[in-house]
Amino acid sequence: MDMECGCKNKREKERQEKEALQRAQERDNQQKEHDKMHAMVNNSTVTSSAVQSSFHRRHLPLDCIAFSSPEGRKLFTEAINSSNNYMQIYFPLAEQFITQAEPAFCGLATLAMCLNALQIDPGRLWKGPWRWFSEELFDCCTSLSVAKEKGISMSEFICLARCNGVLTEDYRATNDFTLEQFRDIVKRSCATNSEIVVLNYSRQVLGQTGDGHFSPIGGYHAERDMVLLMDVARFKYPPHWVKLSRVFESMQRVDQSMNLPRGLVVLKESAHATGPTLLKQQLIHCDDQMNAPVAPAPAPCCYSSSAVEAARRMEEPTVMTQH
Repeated sequence: MDMECGCKNKREKERQEKEALQRAQERDNQQKEHDKMHAMVNNSTVTSSAVQSSFHRRHLPLDCIAFSSPEGRKLFTEAINSSNNYMQIYFPLAEQFITQAEPAFCGLATLAMCLNALQIDPGRLWKGPWRWFSEELFDCCTSLSVAKEKGISMSEFICLARCNGVLTEDYRATNDFTLEQFRDIVKRSCATNSEIVVLNYSRQVLGQTGDGHFSPIGGYHAERDMVLLMDVARFKYPPHWVKLSRVFESMQRVDQSMNLPRGLVVLKESAHATGPTLLKQQLIHCDDQMNAPVAPAPAPCCYSSSAVEAARRMEEPTVMTQH
């Protein structure tokens, strides 16, 4: 009897230990599940917060007509089929249409796009064996670090354009500059594929977010008196049609960093380039142009007053901008 009782007690003890172990495992699994759910909630909160503080494009104001909209396509078709056809410059620009690499690189991206559209050889390497304009090649007139944070002024845009092989005509939208003059310049340039009008204007006047911006004009609709802005901030706004008078008004807004009104720059290929493009004359010609050696890019071609101004602006308190 004593032996039988001992066996029963042993089996009962083993059963109790087994049940205790199962309960412990269940509690452990429940805790793991709770921790997992807690982590998911935290991650969701972080992700939601990050999404809420970011942007995916902006809606165009009503008086800006998206290029790909039904009305935008109609305007394009009408303009390109008109007898005067002020859409000649559209095709070279469309071939080189890019999105700016940094939020403040609208000026640099616009310039790279235009120089490539004008088929200008930078005379220095971009990547591998290729000579090509991109934003990081504009390393004179102002520093890239300043441009990345503050953007560039119209004066710095002109300086960079001249240093990289183009002739420029620039017009500030002062009281002496008329809407009729502006229209004549747009018509002349858009009727060719050898010059490009780049606008420096205030987005605010067009009802858009942000302020100072650069965009090339990709065409003109004479009957509707509208221009096609090929906006390089494509993450924000698509290319769009705008009334010429509205654009003219947006150029009259004063650039606070320069205390001058904004304006426009006409870019034309120069037969007498300065700076890096002089290297084009030093290339060794051979049957296979791919194998033509290229000299290294020279030091920055100018140390202009705009560079000093850019350094000064870098020291000023950062001004919050709208996105």
